Order: sequence, then structure tokens, then C-alpha cells
Amino acid sequence: MLRNIVAVWMIVVLSSLCLVGCSDNDQQAPPAEEVKTAEEYKAEAEEEITEENVDDELDKLEQEIQLEADL
Repeated sequence: MLRNIVAVWMIVVLSSLCLVGCSDNDQQAPPAEEVKTAEEYKAEAEEEITEENVDDELDKLEQEIQLEADL
């Protein structure tokens, strides 16, 4: 008799946990970050880098690389 009561109790508890655990939460993933393609980077570089500012742009890139290397 006690075994039947415990078995029924376990079935009720497990069923209620399944129902509560499977409830539909309206959680949405955060918006994905836009990633540029290689072509977009190349087009942007061609617009920004001119013969007059090549040395400055190279210095900026070297500084960025050094900062990332230090991390």
C-alpha cells in the first residue's frame, strides 16, 4: 500500500515538473551582430586609403596590431 502511494506521488511530481519545465518562454535570442565580408572591407579600404595617407593608415594598423598583441 505504501509503495503504491509513493509511486503515485512520484508520478504526480514528475508529471508536474515536466509540464512546468516544458512551458513556452518567449525568450528571443539577441540580434545577431552584422559581419562585413572581405569584399566590403576591401571596398571600404579603397575608399579610405589614398596615396597621401598611406603612411598614416599603416601606422594606425601597426598600432592596432600591437595593442591586440599586448592583450
